[in-house]
Amino acid sequence: MHRRMALACEAAPAAGVPGRFRVWERAGLFAVLASDPALGYLSTVSGVTPSTVKAAAELADDPVWNGVEPTVVTDGLPIPGYVRADDRLLATRRLRRRRAVPSEVVDAEVFVGVLLEGFETRGVVARFMAAEHRLPAVRRFLLVEGEKPIAAAGMTIHEEVAVLGAATTLRAHRGHGAQVKLLHRRLAVAAAEGCTLAVATARPDSPSAANLARAGFRLHRRQAWRKP
Repeated sequence: MHRRMALACEAAPAAGVPGRFRVWERAGLFAVLASDPALGYLSTVSGVTPSTVKAAAELADDPVWNGVEPTVVTDGLPIPGYVRADDRLLATRRLRRRRAVPSEVVDAEVFVGVLLEGFETRGVVARFMAAEHRLPAVRRFLLVEGEKPIAAAGMTIHEEVAVLGAATTLRAHRGHGAQVKLLHRRLAVAAAEGCTLAVATARPDSPSAANLARAGFRLHRRQAWRKP
């Protein structure tokens, strides 16, 4: 997940997305900085273990943030002096190699158009998502009904790990299994390319989380902490 975020944050400035971006590691902790307020949800410190709780709080107080208040994400570990924010969800599933599957080439601009329409987002967030999903490293998947693309989903592969990225269905076509089909398609492609693990994020208790659970993912609910 950290590598995927690094790719996105490298693409954003080149695409003219406003703000400062930085992705780095320190003593086993993973930090992401996005300074524009609209992208505040990206600014995080994660990878916290019982032995690095203090270091995580110190990292979150580092002057490098320069006014940005990062969220510290843990697996049940409280951060002294911080208060709970909305939980986050990490989903993981082991994969077994399978036979090759046909690949398809999806036009990046068509894909981005469906993605932004499905998420119904504009402004800085839309520009960031567009920059990320135009990257050559992103595998793009579309579900087409007739001749109209109605759903989109992305994926990147990092050695043997497949990171399932943003996925959405146009409002008029929701509730008919489009995302389930795209989820299984991505898993098949990842397994055929030798991936042994698939990971994804979702909002806790959301339809996306339910789809991941039904597809065999283990859901790890993670606590988020912010300064009061």
